[in-house]
Amino acid sequence: MKKYIVLAVIILLLQILDNCVVPFIGINGYSPSLLFVFALSYSIVNGDWSCLWIGLITGFLQDINFFNGFGVNLFTNVLICFAAGIVGKNLFKEKIFIPTISIFVMTFVKGLLIFVILYMCGENTNVNISFYNALYNFVVSIFMYKAVYKLCQKDYMIKKWGF
Repeated sequence: MKKYIVLAVIILLLQILDNCVVPFIGINGYSPSLLFVFALSYSIVNGDWSCLWIGLITGFLQDINFFNGFGVNLFTNVLICFAAGIVGKNLFKEKIFIPTISIFVMTFVKGLLIFVILYMCGENTNVNISFYNALYNFVVSIFMYKAVYKLCQKDYMIKKWGF
């Protein structure tokens, strides 16, 4: 139970930071998504079905503030977090280099998916946003991934099976 409370508090705190603080540290209108970097980091570290729930919740929270199409972030976050969970099964999670590169690639793919979906719906967006947001998320992930890894190693975060 403590695991879910901790995750809920972190997700809500990152959502508030994403909307209140992060726009002020943006460069040329591009800003990172702390919530999405956390979701990807958590998915890479855990690599099981919990990545789908994290993707679903974070995608819904991101869609609240996404005016061009409700449900786009939810759909793409679930797909990308699931892919991160699969990638995380084959990585040395203790090392930081490959997971952060994976976060960069997955953020870029999410941006491309959003661009394609919105283009098919008739919305005009700029595809360059994908690269710059991915680059910014990469920088944030260098600092956030290790903290998420340490959080997931806590006793109350590890699911223990007992018969």
